[in-house]
Amino acid sequence: MFWKILVATDLTPASDELIECVESFRELGTEEVVLAHVTELVDATGAVEVLPVQPVDVDLVLRRQKDTLERLGLKVVVQTLLGTPALMLEQAARDHGVNVILAGSHGKGLIRSAALGSVSRELLRTTSHPLLLDRLDLGKEGEASCRRIFSRVLFPTDYSETAEKALDFLGKIALETGCSVTLMHVMESQGEDQENERRREEECWYLLEAKKRRLERLGAAEVSIDLVHGRAAEEILSRMSKGAFTSIVMGGKGKGVLTELILGSTANEVARHATLPVLFVPAAVAETPGS
Repeated sequence: MFWKILVATDLTPASDELIECVESFRELGTEEVVLAHVTELVDATGAVEVLPVQPVDVDLVLRRQKDTLERLGLKVVVQTLLGTPALMLEQAARDHGVNVILAGSHGKGLIRSAALGSVSRELLRTTSHPLLLDRLDLGKEGEASCRRIFSRVLFPTDYSETAEKALDFLGKIALETGCSVTLMHVMESQGEDQENERRREEECWYLLEAKKRRLERLGAAEVSIDLVHGRAAEEILSRMSKGAFTSIVMGGKGKGVLTELILGSTANEVARHATLPVLFVPAAVAETPGS
């Protein structure tokens, strides 16, 4: 399902760790990698944010990173691009028909911007490709946190059509990996009386149980349910810190809880503080060969 992926590199040592993360995708059938580096251009007004100039030999670093990927038995296409990073990365992903975009969340230059600034927000808002943000500065001795990335997944969900599409996507991952999944739903206060709240909670349990059965039929090794009350970002981050999860998978631009999660301040909060790789699945996943 991830037979071709795009890796965004800013040529820093942190991005070298991101390159090594690609090995985790081989169990999902990855055969080809588009290695993309964007140099941002500034318009005449200076309105476009200038990314730090990398004091490195671009061709040398890209060649080294390409060699690392090829040693994994992967076909590698290198793209050096000029323009607005989010736009150029999305265009490259479309041109090459990739199944997912992989970017680091706490490196420097492009990768840092992709997690905390305009590039991230724009990709999350506009991309039609699944987007995996991996935090690179928290692993042991500076390693990335993507080892065995899909072995134990936290899946925050609501009951929108978008969340259902994300569940289908997670089902494909479960089919390939036999991963364990925790289905999580955050019930936010609606100022209702106890009886109505109890009924809403019962409905949530019913729908979560249905999602659980779907994942189990697809081959998930173990599926548990976590229904909590509170604020979405806080509860997701809290649950993440308490569980032995290897990644978070969540829907993109949907209704309900996930609307705020992706489009508002909660998205930045989760991206900024998550200590795990986070895979965002958009509302309309681009159709690609083998997807």
